Amino acid sequence: MDFLYNNFLSDFFSICMNGLNSLFADYALCIVVLTILIRLCLLPLDLKMRSNSAKMSALGPEIQSIQKRYANNPQIVQKKQQELYRKMNVKPMFGCLPSLIQLPILFAFFGAMRVLQSQQTVALMLDAAQYGASTVQLPEFFWVHNFWQPDNGMSNILPNSTEFLSFIQQNSLYITPQTMSLLQTHGLLDFSTGVMTVPDATYTALTTQILQSNGFINAAGEVTNYNGYFILPALAGVALFLQQKFNPASMNGGMGMNAMNPAGGGSEQAEAAGCSSKMMLWIFPIFSIWICATSNTAFALYWFISSLYAFAQMKLVDVIKKARAKKKEVSVV
Repeated sequence: MDFLYNNFLSDFFSICMNGLNSLFADYALCIVVLTILIRLCLLPLDLKMRSNSAKMSALGPEIQSIQKRYANNPQIVQKKQQELYRKMNVKPMFGCLPSLIQLPILFAFFGAMRVLQSQQTVALMLDAAQYGASTVQLPEFFWVHNFWQPDNGMSNILPNSTEFLSFIQQNSLYITPQTMSLLQTHGLLDFSTGVMTVPDATYTALTTQILQSNGFINAAGEVTNYNGYFILPALAGVALFLQQKFNPASMNGGMGMNAMNPAGGGSEQAEAAGCSSKMMLWIFPIFSIWICATSNTAFALYWFISSLYAFAQMKLVDVIKKARAKKKEVSVV
């Protein structure tokens, strides 16, 4: 499954992020800009999908009439439906296309953020080892202490030695031999046993110094090591819920699927499709909360901005359509 988030598209997003960061010097802002650019590229497809969904809704009564009229002859039902779709220039399967395109983008962005996470974390640890922990400033994002760690109350501000080793192993292709040599020189990597390891004592001592120099010490003088409060994952889940709830395809319930069923299916299948649609309305946002809470804050920010932008775009298009319809009514009168 590694190919889903480790491919040419994820490499492209990594290059774009580094390019934008050279302009803005802020990865959070880069994610917002790149996310909006991606959504703008998908805008024509989204608009076409909404238009197709509106036509499908308008054809609902005619489809149901055909299904009732030829209930005992599924072949005729299918033929009549296809004729109606061709006549009205409706593509029943078109509503799935935007989602099919967005999924590879989602996986690729996840891969790109994972690569950047490992690169930035390795660079931070090397800077601390070379120039002293006091010279390192953790990349904060509002309430999140480290932008490259998950926004949740259970994740460390800095990865532990096992997580650090995992970063290096999973993204070794993106870490130069010079960087690997420097990590070994400063005692952050060890190959003496013939297997790459991270010396826990040396690594933990360095991360403790970084946290102390950044002021993460509680009243008892102990180093606190919690990165966030689940805020961004929760916002991402809410934004996705709103996007789905007001999406024309989901608002149509099971209409699209029922219309494609040659046998009609009647009220039972329509009810089943409606129940399935309602389940997905809750399952996907809950799933997004879990993914964002276990991924780095950078990816959670992308998911939130993407869902929020899609929802805002949806509402804006609705306002424009209503204004145009009202203008036509006035002109007719």
